[in-house]
Amino acid sequence: MKKHLLIGLTILIGTNLAALGGVVYNQMSDATAQLTLTERELSLPYNSGAQKENSGISLSINWRTPTGENETYYPYNSRDVKLTIAELLALGFAQTDIKDNYWVESRELYWAFEFDGALHKAEIIKAEDKYQAAIATYEEQPNDTSSRKKNEYSESLEREKTNNSRLFFIEASADYESLADKFSGQKNILIVKGLAKPYYNNDKTYSLMLKHLSVSNIMVPLEYSDALSHLKRVDRRDITPPRYAVDISWGSRLEPWITNINKTEE
Repeated sequence: MKKHLLIGLTILIGTNLAALGGVVYNQMSDATAQLTLTERELSLPYNSGAQKENSGISLSINWRTPTGENETYYPYNSRDVKLTIAELLALGFAQTDIKDNYWVESRELYWAFEFDGALHKAEIIKAEDKYQAAIATYEEQPNDTSSRKKNEYSESLEREKTNNSRLFFIEASADYESLADKFSGQKNILIVKGLAKPYYNNDKTYSLMLKHLSVSNIMVPLEYSDALSHLKRVDRRDITPPRYAVDISWGSRLEPWITNINKTEE
């Protein structure tokens, strides 16, 4: 019994030391990216505001895919990125994987994101266009349906300006260097790891299904937890300005850590 307990403790200590070593290594070299994200991109947990003092707080990273270039504004996040079969093969998927939607395993790829840049500006323009079209329809045909649509798209526009995440997926790659070279010098670009798998659609087109980030949550260090400890998670129906801003660095393992938190609410 004592022997088994000793083995268990040895494994546990070894695992913790390995994890700690990974954290230290991640933060040793120069940061690969540094961004100041807000509540728009970093959500509180559902039980926020009810945690005990000194309990850990984890922020989940909110990211989006942009509306298609020739498509009308769509505020709901799609995780389906249309690609060609050649592009999927270049990501490392085998020919046999691409039409096997259910059994193929997800692969860890490098994902590039743009923060608060041209993609977000384009979303605001698309949301504005959709709202203006709804106004025109209401003025031509005033009824309950057109009135509801006008109000709905007005809220969508305001939400896009105030609430929605400004962190947009750009593309995926099988290697880090190609993305780092492509976006070199752009301070609002973030490259991290995420899991994805190919998907074959019924209309004979191909997609990359973006599953989730390899690190999708960020633990808040205790020295910064007071800034968030009494805040409750905002209801998704509310339109409210972000209440906090978080300085984040990503290290050599492309994993994030928090360097500062400031409240932004009045």
